[in-house]
Amino acid sequence: MHIIVPIKQVPESEELRYDPSTRTLVREGVTSVINAYDKRALTEAIRLRELYGGAITALTMGPPQARQALIECLGRGVDRCIHITDRAFAGSDTLATARTLAAVLRRLTYDLLLLGKMSTDSETGQVGPELAELLDLPQITGATTIELAENNTLHVTRETDFGFEQIECPLPALLTAAEHLIKPAKTRPEVIEKGQQLISSDPTLIETLSAHDLNLQPAEAGLSGSPTWVTELRPVVIDRARIMLSGDSLSSAKSLLAELERREVGTVKSGHASQLPASPSVPDPNRAVWVVAETLPSPYGQPRLRRVSLELAGEAARIASLVGGEAVSLLIGNKVAPLVDELACYGTGSVYLADDKRLEPYNVEAYASILSRAIEQRKPWAVLLPATSFGQDLAPRVAARLGLGLTADCLGIEIDREGRLLQLKPAFGGQVVAPILSRTLPQMATIRPGMVDLYAPNLSIRPNITMLDLDGLPTGRARVVSTSGEGEAGLALDAARLVVCVGTGIGGPDALPQIYDLSRLLGARFGFSPDEIAIGATRKVIDAGWLPRHQQIGITGRAIAPDLYLGLGVHGTFNHTVGILRSGTVVSINNDPQAPIFAASDIGIVSNWQDFVEACSSLLSS
Repeated sequence: MHIIVPIKQVPESEELRYDPSTRTLVREGVTSVINAYDKRALTEAIRLRELYGGAITALTMGPPQARQALIECLGRGVDRCIHITDRAFAGSDTLATARTLAAVLRRLTYDLLLLGKMSTDSETGQVGPELAELLDLPQITGATTIELAENNTLHVTRETDFGFEQIECPLPALLTAAEHLIKPAKTRPEVIEKGQQLISSDPTLIETLSAHDLNLQPAEAGLSGSPTWVTELRPVVIDRARIMLSGDSLSSAKSLLAELERREVGTVKSGHASQLPASPSVPDPNRAVWVVAETLPSPYGQPRLRRVSLELAGEAARIASLVGGEAVSLLIGNKVAPLVDELACYGTGSVYLADDKRLEPYNVEAYASILSRAIEQRKPWAVLLPATSFGQDLAPRVAARLGLGLTADCLGIEIDREGRLLQLKPAFGGQVVAPILSRTLPQMATIRPGMVDLYAPNLSIRPNITMLDLDGLPTGRARVVSTSGEGEAGLALDAARLVVCVGTGIGGPDALPQIYDLSRLLGARFGFSPDEIAIGATRKVIDAGWLPRHQQIGITGRAIAPDLYLGLGVHGTFNHTVGILRSGTVVSINNDPQAPIFAASDIGIVSNWQDFVEACSSLLSS
């Protein structure tokens, strides 16, 4: 089996600093490393070669110094490398990058393309699906286990936001490596030394290719071939009240409860904006704003809308009102027609519907066919999808098929002075936000759950339904065999009004029952129903195995927008706090007075978490 692993050399994000005077990231002296997700792909490729035989080729696109990453790959055990380097490639966005990689890969024979799920500098997760589309390959994103069966078929477990899918897929195929696929091998000095020895003895182990070698035209690569561009960098500013409560645990708990009551936490449902924006009386047909709705499986057989679909329906209505267009939802799936009324009353009075048993379970090739055809026929001005495992799988494939710009994982969208859609994308671990514009129409973006307002529904809206054409619907080559729903606790974070988040400061999983009890008592005190309460965690807690990955909050987890966030033993790095930006009141308890979480909190208490929880629980129980 020949495995090709595209890799990217990225700056060590923890070393980057934002210079507000120049509005740029300071890169001088910053170490460049192989992207962490790509290291997982490399390590897994080596494991697969040991099991099934074959060879591994690593390739990278980058400046001359990126050659060092390929030398490391040779030291790790890769058989050969390809370095794609040319000034013509500078400024490439994800689609231009995918086009360049595709030009190389069409010259090669391979069985498996294995990439990291995303890169740690831009965090888009787009290149893999875009590459799969350009090469006409089946794709499986977010792989957590990979096995090869005797019939040359892959058996893959894929993580989703609500659990896991067991998938069968023929070779050749493209897979992206999830964070928990495999523990990557560390970069040790002896690995680099081995790679340098190998390339010294045989320089042909690294082949160098230029734009001329690949017959790429200027309009296909680099900045001129990129449909999106970054307009500037903005620092992420966290502006909180930062009240510090002092005293023993009991007095601190009393003061906290009094302050929460003074703020009327729980009395007003802060997750709903007051009223849907008014629709234009005569909408411009060339300014339609579309939302691709996401549905979730139900144990009772009837799909349900994910909350982010309702958030985006209202956001589409808001944007459409600003540009004079119509807000439209696309609803794709099996037995989804009963959900049309709900979508309409949350902001999208027009609904394009594709309801067919062939659309269950979800497969990206069928959904991409439906969405691409609808875009080509009706030519919307903008298309919004949720930045979830669903949207991140589907949107890049459609963008590559239609040659469209796509901005992933947005914290929000705006209309700029020239009437363009400004897409606000976090980057470099959430240290900055990059406003991005697109040269192509429709403009495409995925938006994180909890990042835009959920408007109060207008029950008087009656939907205008248009059935989508399903002729020639392709059969997905990656076939879902079974699903499991371990991530339901994580899904609760989407709509939670009270989130209790735990860090490694709680000591271990034995503390969780006490914390669950506190969340129930707090919920009862401030009027939150049980289904409005959720438990979240920091990345280190997830890595330690104390809670499932689906409950992670932060840049590589979930963004949340509860009325009340309570952090227990949370250190509070930027990677975590960027996920709680839209929270109402943020309360943190930590015994370290210098913990960064306090800078992102409205109310901070320096205390042993357990003493505080016991005191607070006692007060709430009395």
